[in-house]
This record gives sequence, structure tokens and C-alpha cells, in this order.
Amino acid sequence: VVEEFNSSASTFTAAAWASGNTLNEGRFGMGSAQNGTQTAALCATGTEGPPWPGIVTSVEEYDGSSWSEVNNNTTGRESGSGAGTQTAGLIFGGDPDNDATEEYDGTNWTNGGNLNTGRIHQGGCGIQTAALSIGGYASSAKTGATEEYGGTSWTTNPNSLNAPRYGVRGTGIQTAALAIGGNANPPNASVGNTEEYDGSSWTASGALVTARQDGGAAGTQTNAIYFSGDTEPGPTTRTETEGYNGTSWTTLPSVSTGRSQGGSAGSATAGLFFGGGAGGNATEEFTGETSVVNAKTLTTG
Repeated sequence: VVEEFNSSASTFTAAAWASGNTLNEGRFGMGSAQNGTQTAALCATGTEGPPWPGIVTSVEEYDGSSWSEVNNNTTGRESGSGAGTQTAGLIFGGDPDNDATEEYDGTNWTNGGNLNTGRIHQGGCGIQTAALSIGGYASSAKTGATEEYGGTSWTTNPNSLNAPRYGVRGTGIQTAALAIGGNANPPNASVGNTEEYDGSSWTASGALVTARQDGGAAGTQTNAIYFSGDTEPGPTTRTETEGYNGTSWTTLPSVSTGRSQGGSAGSATAGLFFGGGAGGNATEEFTGETSVVNAKTLTTG
């Protein structure tokens, strides 16, 4: 007689944020810097404080353990945006030179083509040769303008965001992007609007559970996270994290230290949040939920 018994059990590890090593130079106003991964990220531009020595040009790289200072960028700016990787990065817009673009090759910075609509507090995502600039604040007003970068110059897409706003965050790639949250001033109010971009036009999708602006974002159009930021009027600094599945947002574990206008990088399962607030230098790493199936077979004869 042979008998077999089969069983399986899943072991779950909950999603969580953990502290990483701090930036060498604390800062905020980095915009939605989508530069790199959790183990190879780039931090460029921003403003120190308090006290307030002003806009910085210092640049740092993260290797998953610590931040190292590398070559400065050319034009100091705050509240701009970014895209790309640690060795092929892109920064654009911001204050005061709100149409300037710079490219990073892992060592040096060079000037790229100017934005057609100079702006601050815009969203950004994609790679160095195929990036997006989304919405923002231009000519003293919110805008829904969308521009695409091809590695040399920016082209304005005739299809703007359905809901113009600033403080918006972008994630994804040029042909499959998300625009998340922001401020629709007037009136001065944070929104939870989420829009999906297919490389041509924007389509409204499920709204954030908690409306906010100037948070961090990471991931793809169908698997993203959004975290921290501010809610206006107030402002009220948020710690909540939310996950997006391509249709709707759900609540995930909160960050330890709520802050706005920090830098972000990585994916929905391995995210990175750094700087922000009043010139902070904190770094936090996000790990998504995991499950492991343990199968057992018992045979007797």
C-alpha cells in the first residue's frame, strides 16, 4: 500500500518601509525625480534649509547602502522634475531657469534642449531619450501641458491633461505613464486625480484615496505606489502610501516621516524616498508584500 499526502502553505511578508542611510546634503524641492532604482538612484538639485543658503547644484548617487557625492549639475534649480537612470539621468524645468534641461551620463552633466513651456512643480517620468514633462505651474497659472523628450529636443503634445494642475507626480514610461494628484488652484485644494497616458492622450482613472500633492511616486502604469506629500488647504503633511493596480488605489503601510517635495525612485515593490520637508536628509526604502509557497509531499509504503 502506498499512500501520499500533499500539502502547501504560503508564507507572507507584509509590505513595509525601512530607514536607509541619509543624504550628505539635506534638501527639498527636487520635484518628482524619477532617477533610477532603489539600489542605483540619483539625487539632483533642490534647496537646503533651514537655514536657507539657497538652491543647490550638488548631486548624489545611492547604491542601496549609502549616498556619495558626485559632479555637480550646471544650473541650480528647485521644484523641477527628472527622469532616467543613475547613469543616464535627466532634469528639467524648475525655478529660476524653468525651461532648462540637463543630461547626466554617470559622470558629467551637459545641456539638452529647452522645454517649450517653462514651468515648475511639474511631473516627470521615462528615460533620458524618451521622457515626459507633465502639467505644472507656468506663467503664473496651472497648466496641463504635456511635452515629450526624444533625447535632443522637446515636442508639445496637443493633448493636455484633462485636469490641469501643479504638484502632480508622474511615473512610468513615455508611452505608458501615470499623472497622480496635484493642486487645482484656484481654488487652493489638493486633488486625487489619476490619469493614464498612452503615448498620445490622457484618460482619467481611479482617484487617490487621500487627495494630495508633492508626494513621491514609483512604478509602472499598472503597478505603482504614491506616498507622503501635502494636502491643501493647510497644508497637512501626509504619511500615507497607496498602491495602484491599473484601475484603483488601495492603502499600504505609511512612511515613517511625512514630507513633501522629496525625491523618489524605484518600483512598486522596491521604492525609494529621500529628502523633502524642510530640507531633510532622511532616506526610506519600500519593500512590497511577498509570498512564498512551501509544498510538502509525504509518501508511505
